[in-house]
Amino acid sequence: MALPTIRVLISPCRSGSTAFMRSMAQNPDVHCFFQPIKEGVREGKSPSYSIFDGTHKTFAQNPGKIFFIKETFGHAFQEECSFEAFPDQESVVRSRSIFLLRDPVETWSSWKKLKAAGKKGWEGVCDFNLFKTAYKHTHDTFMRNQDISDQITCLTREHLLENPHKVFQLICSRWDIPFTDNMIHWTKPFDVNDISCGEGHQETFTRLQHKDMRESTSFYAVENNKDRWQRSLVTSEEREEIEMTLKPLHEKFAALSNVYYPLGENLKSA
Repeated sequence: MALPTIRVLISPCRSGSTAFMRSMAQNPDVHCFFQPIKEGVREGKSPSYSIFDGTHKTFAQNPGKIFFIKETFGHAFQEECSFEAFPDQESVVRSRSIFLLRDPVETWSSWKKLKAAGKKGWEGVCDFNLFKTAYKHTHDTFMRNQDISDQITCLTREHLLENPHKVFQLICSRWDIPFTDNMIHWTKPFDVNDISCGEGHQETFTRLQHKDMRESTSFYAVENNKDRWQRSLVTSEEREEIEMTLKPLHEKFAALSNVYYPLGENLKSA
């Protein structure tokens, strides 16, 4: 029996992956998963690889679909920040994964905003060392697996925001997914029931940090929010450490983004 077609996006938490997932969910040919690999880690076990071996129950419920997997490293415990995303080389090749990094200062400031917004004691959410581990693990996982498949790519959130319409076209071309304008200008109201996520995690999408994503009507609206007050949460010591250790990783992704997803491609622009 042929295995389902899967496409994977991997990033540290708070990198823009949820808005990316909502864009993919607008496509009628796609069904989305929310962090299915990390689900096993959260349960105190090993990563869950049922999306790779075709045994996840959602596949049978959505015949003929292409399956998009949003997976993140982070944020509360060491195991969530450094698990193995792939069970074997075959899964690396099949998934054609994109690794997404956001500017590390902005990413860390968003982790701190998440803690500031939380009222139920999300221990570890603001652990600086865990953040650095998750960010570096994303970079290192990409570097390790790009030698296995030439279909593995990387992207920065900043490059995507330069022209989401064009970059999503290029991504869809790489992933053999028909591109639709609805992926940028959202016409389908957000419904968490349209996304496969672990039991109990639907409430993630009712929290404050996802309010913009739930209520926005386009990728531009949610991702071009200029009210980034949380930048003030980053201390000068943290900023200096990030600039020294993590900024070079983001710069490497930025240079490769132009190679994998060149904005000069002769495709329709927004």
